[in-house]
Amino acid sequence: MEQESQIYQQNEHFIEPMREVMLGSIRTSWEQGTAAGAVTELDDSEYSVFSQNPFQSNGTLPAATLRLALSAVVRQTSDGRLSQDIGDATDDAALDGASAGPAVLLGTYTEPSRTDYWWNAAANQINYLLYTAPRTSTGAISHRSDAKAYWSDGVYMGFPFIAMYGAVSQNQTLLQIAYDQCRLYRNALLVNTPNGNLWAHIFNDDTGQFDDAGTWATGNAWAALGMIRVQAIISKTNFASSMASQMNDLSVWVKEILDGSFRQLTSNNLLPDYFTNGPNNNDSSSAAALASVAYRAAAMNPSMFGTNYTDIAGLLRDAVFSGIDDLGVLSPVVDPLNAAAIGTLSTEAQAFGLMMMAAWRDWIGQ
Repeated sequence: MEQESQIYQQNEHFIEPMREVMLGSIRTSWEQGTAAGAVTELDDSEYSVFSQNPFQSNGTLPAATLRLALSAVVRQTSDGRLSQDIGDATDDAALDGASAGPAVLLGTYTEPSRTDYWWNAAANQINYLLYTAPRTSTGAISHRSDAKAYWSDGVYMGFPFIAMYGAVSQNQTLLQIAYDQCRLYRNALLVNTPNGNLWAHIFNDDTGQFDDAGTWATGNAWAALGMIRVQAIISKTNFASSMASQMNDLSVWVKEILDGSFRQLTSNNLLPDYFTNGPNNNDSSSAAALASVAYRAAAMNPSMFGTNYTDIAGLLRDAVFSGIDDLGVLSPVVDPLNAAAIGTLSTEAQAFGLMMMAAWRDWIGQ
């Protein structure tokens, strides 16, 4: 690990420019939550779900995270969706706002002066997911509020929040719901490809057909990011021993995505935008996200995720670094509003880069 530590120190200068670009971008609801998640892991790591005791105060204020959480609450809609009050425009996502939920929950036990404020916001968000958001025919919470649909993105957006709410309130039912939602989404979106099982992007439950049958690399990253967080949250609760099989499932499903993805590195050691049924241009966004997953998985379960995973994460990491410009912008990246196009700036890619740095740092220091 000494050599890895030296390499980390040589590349640590990327962190501040990446962070400043992320915080300077105009953020949609899912990007607000993803940015908050990255900041928690990087700046307030003692409260990250990957830390030892993330669900109790250690006496310090996670100010960096709570600043982002505050904006999410200020823009909470009347039906409970965080970050989604955007004036006259319409945000029709059902799950995206919940991505800021973990940051809001953090305030409930770290900022006593505003405990009720944070709890009310978190409760309104969980109630929306459990009782208002549309459900598919299998009982899955729809990613959209205006349709019944599974999007691979939704696994990160909604289900870690449900799990964390369960952990903080010591409610095993919510932990089980978070797991079940991951399972239902996997059942709906899993497709077999020449390189193994991966996830398609969008299945429309109203029509019974895929709206996007392509295996979008970032969509697979979203799914893996969400599942490994649900697993980490369950493992830090008093219910871990009774939910060992659920945690093993989540680990296996994460491995499935990493295996299928890591077989498809491009000549530049990045990943293609789509593995199948879509454009195959190079993409730093999914590369950074899945590198972070590999580091987290190796730290959590080294017997399942050996050095071959972290070796590939290192290749992806170095390729991501090679595309960062003088402003700290990651490139090439997918356009966040058009998964089939190259973009100039991606808030989620910036966040994934920071998650990768945090996961790499924590893996080195384990």
